[in-house]
Amino acid sequence: MTSWSIRPADVQAVLNEVQATATELGEQLPEAKFQSVLDGLGWAGPLTGDVPAAVNAMLGDQMGQLTTISNRINAGTLGVANAVIAYNNGQEDMAGAYQAELTRAAETGDFTYFAQHGHQG
Repeated sequence: MTSWSIRPADVQAVLNEVQATATELGEQLPEAKFQSVLDGLGWAGPLTGDVPAAVNAMLGDQMGQLTTISNRINAGTLGVANAVIAYNNGQEDMAGAYQAELTRAAETGDFTYFAQHGHQG
């Protein structure tokens, strides 16, 4: 074991704050809000020309960015929580595996490893 001293309660407090902030962000930027912008542009018909298509493309790109941000937040909280549990149980190899899977899940959005191997409860 290393000389690290990880306090699960402190880590959990930080993770709870991260999740609360992420939830707040998600509530502020729902897909319906983006759709309402497009609907608002559509009312003017020919007057707005190609603006709705351009805004739609831009919003589509931003939705992709929001998905990436969400994946990174979720992967980070799952990976850190599981790594701390494993580390405190003396399972340093497993803690490293969770850290590696955190990165993979953040990049791909695939969280099946945590569903299959994550600590429950």
